[in-house]
Amino acid sequence: MRKILLLVLACISLYAIQKKDIVPVMEQKINNATAIIVKKDLTLNEKANMIFPLFNDVFDYALMTKLSLGKSNWIKMSSEQRDEFTKKFIEQLKNSFVDKISIYTDEKLNIIGLKELNSKRTILLTQLVGTKESYDIAYKFYKTKTGDWLIYDVDILGISLIQIYRSQFNNILEHESYETLLGKIASK
Repeated sequence: MRKILLLVLACISLYAIQKKDIVPVMEQKINNATAIIVKKDLTLNEKANMIFPLFNDVFDYALMTKLSLGKSNWIKMSSEQRDEFTKKFIEQLKNSFVDKISIYTDEKLNIIGLKELNSKRTILLTQLVGTKESYDIAYKFYKTKTGDWLIYDVDILGISLIQIYRSQFNNILEHESYETLLGKIASK
């Protein structure tokens, strides 16, 4: 029994990121993803199916969903609607990523470093460097109740993905129903 408990704890710690490990862990994940993206013998879906597992343990998709919808909209939904919306939103995020893979050429993502906002928030600053232009990308991390660090938002060129989605979702929900919003997300 003790051996099983130790094995479980060891497996859990493999997926936990401590603040000091954010840069090396993300650097490894980014390098592995880039190696997959440049493979010519794989389809877009095959690439995506190999890349998502690399990052699933560092993204808090549930929190991203809740933040994107906004607190007032989130509390109005039933638990079934929340579950359904979360599932569809995660699919939307991943589908959006698959679209981005197709336009990748020879850019390199350089890690600049961490910028601590406070004891519970930090940002991993990176730069996507191409032959003609460079783009700043910031991965926003928060400290969980267990002390792990997870991504809750990504800024591209200073624009928050969460804020973009929240604005779109609020606009739809001001004039239409939850079912309409869900249908629009599912159709993308």
